[in-house]
Amino acid sequence: MQQIHKFKEVKDIINKELVMIVAKSHDCSSCKMINKMLETNVKNLDQIEVYNIYIDDINQFRGEYLIFSVPTVVIFSEGKELLRESRYINYDKITRLISMFK
Repeated sequence: MQQIHKFKEVKDIINKELVMIVAKSHDCSSCKMINKMLETNVKNLDQIEVYNIYIDDINQFRGEYLIFSVPTVVIFSEGKELLRESRYINYDKITRLISMFK
């Protein structure tokens, strides 16, 4: 899983065929475990590019993509948002969506 360091990287990343962005905060205890939970519960996670972004560092992402709570998982395809899950994440829904594309 890669990390996004600058907001200008976001536009290039979300325009890919299928990509997941995990929005986190440095002081969020749930955010520390989200990557491990995704790896454990999403069977086909290796079929999608996954990026982490810390909204504490890139505040513009929070505002432009309406991130109100963390962790938030957002899946994009060619610049369009396909799925958004916050806090209580439905891993089956993520798995089904990835299966439909791959």
